[in-house]
Amino acid sequence: MLTLLAQEARAVLRNKGAALLILFGIPIVYTVLFGFLYSANVVKNIPLVVFDQDQTSTSRTLVQAFADSERYSIIAQVTTQYDLDECMKNKNAMAALVIPENFSRDIKLSHATTVLMETNATNLMFANNVVSTSQEIVQTVSAAIGQRLVEGLNLPPAQALKIAAPVRLSVRVTSNPTASYSNFVLPGLALNGVQLAIFLVSCTLLTSEYSLLARRRDVSAASILLAKLIPCWIVSVLSFLVCIGLSGSLFGVPFRGSLVQLVLISGAFNFAIASLGLFISAAAPNVLSAMQNTAIYIMSAFLCCGYSWPIFAMNTAGKAYSVILPLTYAAIPIRDILLAAYTPELAKNTLILLAIGASFFGLAIAVFSLRRKKMPAEVEEGLA
Repeated sequence: MLTLLAQEARAVLRNKGAALLILFGIPIVYTVLFGFLYSANVVKNIPLVVFDQDQTSTSRTLVQAFADSERYSIIAQVTTQYDLDECMKNKNAMAALVIPENFSRDIKLSHATTVLMETNATNLMFANNVVSTSQEIVQTVSAAIGQRLVEGLNLPPAQALKIAAPVRLSVRVTSNPTASYSNFVLPGLALNGVQLAIFLVSCTLLTSEYSLLARRRDVSAASILLAKLIPCWIVSVLSFLVCIGLSGSLFGVPFRGSLVQLVLISGAFNFAIASLGLFISAAAPNVLSAMQNTAIYIMSAFLCCGYSWPIFAMNTAGKAYSVILPLTYAAIPIRDILLAAYTPELAKNTLILLAIGASFFGLAIAVFSLRRKKMPAEVEEGLA
């Protein structure tokens, strides 16, 4: 067993340099590529078209507030509803600010007035930002205008502000106080990159070597598979830790938790994925079939694991599918360890991942043993 393990380890490090390159290269490329892609952290410079029907100093104050915000970039100021609709239809603008007639007059007469903010929701990242940030800007300008009106009654500015804006909102954001998109998405993408790399390596460990491995009758199937699994597992854990280090050093993703917890949950996850890859490799008739089965899993796992869209908001089918995904039990806990320094179900999720890995490893042994017994007959039939 130890001799076989040493041989496989040397194969990964030397003869199979491509495997080592995949296990380190793909996760690092995932981390760096998406880190730079989301390095802005928030959506900025949303294209905005303005339709100011009032054209007063008060309405221009509101327009200027949007112009001063880094979240918006005013691309046009139109004078008709038709021009505004054309800007939105052609997607030159993703949002539109419509200020009604008599905007200034109604404010001075203490009448209610409504400003319309229209947004194109084909991209929810734009739409959600428009909804939240436009409210902040309008409320701030509204309070400032109200303060000036009350100051006209010869009240001090501080007292005037309390009368004009009697209710204020204080917001406290924990774990990711800057609402950084990199902090939110990068740990999961790095883990998904590691998952992809493990599959690319583990799914081919047995498929192309059955005829060679079948001759090793003196070595048990469990020993052969364990010797295949361990080098892949160790390298993948190291690769993930490198990705987390790059996330922090290059893109400022914090690491507030315990390294031991991170190694524990990532190690259990990598074991589960490597075992699943070995099972696919043991069962697939050829390398192409193994890669096809892997592609089906990879394409759906990240979408259904609850990382970007919460599981409780999924339909019944989505919830059922998420239960069987190893990524479900690792992605969110790893993000919690990095950002919140605590994950409540670490022990439970680690045990689930170990159970998943042990189950697939056992199935891989059973399938490999069965196919290895049949291998001589298959070879003879092929030669005939």
